[in-house]
Amino acid sequence: MIGLRPAGRALALLAVAGNLLGVALLHDVPSPFRPGDLPAWLAGSRAHPLATIGSSAAFVIGLVALAAFTVPLALAAAPRAARPGWLVAGLPLLAAGALLDAAGCVGPAVAARLPAGAAGDAAGLALLGVALHLDAAFNLLLGVGLLAFHAGLGRGRWPAWLRGLGLAAGAASLPVALQAWSDDLARLLALAGPLWLTWLLLVAWRWPADAPAPRAPA
Repeated sequence: MIGLRPAGRALALLAVAGNLLGVALLHDVPSPFRPGDLPAWLAGSRAHPLATIGSSAAFVIGLVALAAFTVPLALAAAPRAARPGWLVAGLPLLAAGALLDAAGCVGPAVAARLPAGAAGDAAGLALLGVALHLDAAFNLLLGVGLLAFHAGLGRGRWPAWLRGLGLAAGAASLPVALQAWSDDLARLLALAGPLWLTWLLLVAWRWPADAPAPRAPA
């Protein structure tokens, strides 16, 4: 596998930092990205508008960086892929999910600035519902994308521990795709999120750079 370029590593770090900061800024906002109490999420966003807007901005930056990271990752992994088709299918799915989620993350920032009242409340709840469903779509595409990516790499082309982490992150993300219908499944983000963020960092920083290609048999 060809080593990732420094730009790819920077994108991975930006993706992790953006997502971690986005979560941290919502510490005082009740029930974010959970379906059980959207009115509480809206009220909390209005009570903490700067934190909500900052969180949305951090998520957008992190998710766009994640989508961009798939380009150098694909260029690095494709020459050594056992099944290039799976790899080529998986990474665009991951990127598409990240961009969809980035678009949805603008919703809470807008909702936080809408005036209270029947019209503002209805629009705010709708924006939060869209953000929640697009976040669910991201977790579905992330899970499928990670599983397809590792299926494309094949055995022996990736350290076993790192491949296992990637597969675990992909599998853990799939049930979170139902987060728009269940608070319990939304809480699985506490497991799935750290798994894929750790995988992302380790892929970018721990993988040996510029490993030599295997020689063709004489």
